Amino acid sequence: MVRYSTEYMNIRAWVRAFLLSRIARALAVGVVAVTVQTIIFEIIGIIFQLVSPSTAVVIGAEAGILTNFYLNNRFSFHDRQHDISLLSRLLRFHLVVSVSVLFEWLLLFIVERQTDSILLIQATYVAGIIIGFAWNYTCYLLFVWKSRE
Repeated sequence: MVRYSTEYMNIRAWVRAFLLSRIARALAVGVVAVTVQTIIFEIIGIIFQLVSPSTAVVIGAEAGILTNFYLNNRFSFHDRQHDISLLSRLLRFHLVVSVSVLFEWLLLFIVERQTDSILLIQATYVAGIIIGFAWNYTCYLLFVWKSRE
């Protein structure tokens, strides 16, 4: 019989607790929403160049926002009791996420006017997503799915 060290068991318990945590669920939902946004961004802004990358990020973001809200409401924050309607939470969600979308748009708008480098435009897109996640998650907890206390 294999005996696990106490240290291994502590790490395993920590990993399990993290995977079951709200932030891990929100991160998983965020990955799905970013995937939706990125597919749209890449197809209409980079591959087919139907619109500028900064416009494509806004169009993709709207699809990501709706995906993100639905999945967070059903999965990440389903246990929160709410005093406000679903529509009100959706409007709050849009308000919160619009700040990060505006930031992403501004970064891309500046970069696409300075360079034609697709790699730099895509790197800027990724940087905006990372910064946006930190902003969004904090505001989800404090504003959108705030607990009644």
